[in-house]
Amino acid sequence: MNAVWSGITTRLKVFWPMLVGIVCARTALIVACYGSYSSTDNGIFTDGAMLVVCVILGILLVVFGRSRSELSADFVRVLFGISVALAAGCSIALSLIDSTDGTLLSEGFALSVVSTLALSFCMFYWLRSLRGSDEVTAALFVFCAFMVSVVLVYAISFAPLRVQNIIGAVLIVSQFILMGPAEKHRQMLPGRSHGRARTFFTFARNRMQDTRFLVACTVGVGVLSFVDGFLRGYPDGLPIAFTPPTRFAYMVSSLLVCAFMLVLVVRRRERAMTICYVVIMVSLASLSLVLFGAFDQQWEIGAVAVNTLNILICAYCFYVIIAFTSFGDRDPYVYAAVGWVVCFGSRSVARMLLLYIYPLAGNDLFINSLLSALILLSALVVLIQFLAAERGEYSLDIERSEAEKAEVIAKAQHDMELSNEALEQAQQKLLETVRQAADQRSADLEAAYAALMLARAQRCIKCTEGCSPTTPLADSRVQEVEDEVRDINPDASISQEESRVSAVAFGVNEEFAVPNTLSDSMRRSVRQMGEQFLLSDREMDVLMLYALGHTQKKVAEELHITASTAHTHIKCIYSKCGMHSRQEILEYLEAYSE
Repeated sequence: MNAVWSGITTRLKVFWPMLVGIVCARTALIVACYGSYSSTDNGIFTDGAMLVVCVILGILLVVFGRSRSELSADFVRVLFGISVALAAGCSIALSLIDSTDGTLLSEGFALSVVSTLALSFCMFYWLRSLRGSDEVTAALFVFCAFMVSVVLVYAISFAPLRVQNIIGAVLIVSQFILMGPAEKHRQMLPGRSHGRARTFFTFARNRMQDTRFLVACTVGVGVLSFVDGFLRGYPDGLPIAFTPPTRFAYMVSSLLVCAFMLVLVVRRRERAMTICYVVIMVSLASLSLVLFGAFDQQWEIGAVAVNTLNILICAYCFYVIIAFTSFGDRDPYVYAAVGWVVCFGSRSVARMLLLYIYPLAGNDLFINSLLSALILLSALVVLIQFLAAERGEYSLDIERSEAEKAEVIAKAQHDMELSNEALEQAQQKLLETVRQAADQRSADLEAAYAALMLARAQRCIKCTEGCSPTTPLADSRVQEVEDEVRDINPDASISQEESRVSAVAFGVNEEFAVPNTLSDSMRRSVRQMGEQFLLSDREMDVLMLYALGHTQKKVAEELHITASTAHTHIKCIYSKCGMHSRQEILEYLEAYSE
């Protein structure tokens, strides 16, 4: 748990300037153009203005979207400064316009369009600053931003409309102060440092597969946003006003759902940002429709679920944009603009269509049936997208597995050939050494024999016994020397050396024993790996012993736990780290220690 909390706080300390910046931009947009969410929307001044903004972004994408060149840092800063100035000016101008004066509707709409476009570019800037971060950092950034923004919007909603616009202008201008700290903290963001670490959507393990799931998630968000646009204007396309209790309920439900998703991501639950997220969004859409039917003429109750759904869609859009900027090869502003068009453009189109469909139909039952069909269709579209991506993932897994098996077999054969060649060389070298030793010993014995004969000859010269070299004593001495020479048996020595070579070949030699302690650098790597993948303290203890080469039974004995508990901890470590073998863990630790 300490490692999990340490990993979270480390990330928060790094991206807090970007977090505060995007909170200021989003809060100012909701306050200035959406009326602090006093209703599901503010009609033409919200979704209508956003639709115009999405058309502008679509045109820019057609003109510049194919270019793979990235915007320079200086241009991005200038664009951000212009956006802040325009947004602040529009917010102040909106505070001076009387919203009840029908003659000023066109001016108010134009100011809403400019403000929405400028604040959208401000949010693009802050999303761009998260480029290259890992999936946990992106999720923390997105969900924390929406949780803080929801609370601020709720608090500001009690102020008069003119005061709200002034507060929005202050929030917009305050973004200038955060530019400097954001640039300094940008280089400290934890990135995806290991190729086999968990990815943004946890299904895939490489760039191509991640791209496939990114596209699937984008299509799903677009369809659900279209449904959300219909639900926000249920049933006649007009805004649904909140009462104080439902306004509070909307804030609480948004906080709870965002916190729930944040816990799932931090605990690295499989498919939290894919299947689980889509299920929650579809469930909220279905719940809102049920509440609309159950509480007839009290549509603000169903609007609580609708606006909670809208928060999740917006948060998911931000998350997908960050993922695209981390994997794509185009400028982050391109992916942000595409996300705006797909998510908010679809919602705005549906919202405007409802204004024209309801007068023609004039039937609430028809609207309910249409919305039910759209919810079912959105779920089917998302399911089909995920199934297609999953099938592609399965096929790639099979191909990768077969390629890995072939590579392992080829490597084993190559290693066997090298081992046989090395063994032959060692045997030849050993035989040569034994021969040299035997020759040297034979030469030494011959020299000793010659010296002995010379000494005897000298002694015979001096003595008067008249013995000859052919006496039995001399013959026996010569025979002893000859027997000693004949006792040299190279075959026996060769057999002993071959035994020793065989022992070394099978790893019996104690020189190859595995050390039973980790180095200091490796211990630091284990600690950093625990913070990176949010491992618990017990999982880090198991990881240290497992990295030493201990078996699961040995790990259980060392930690005084059962073998099944040790197996569960090791399984959780593999799941959180996205790895599949002890060798991958050791490679990851070595990469950290370098």
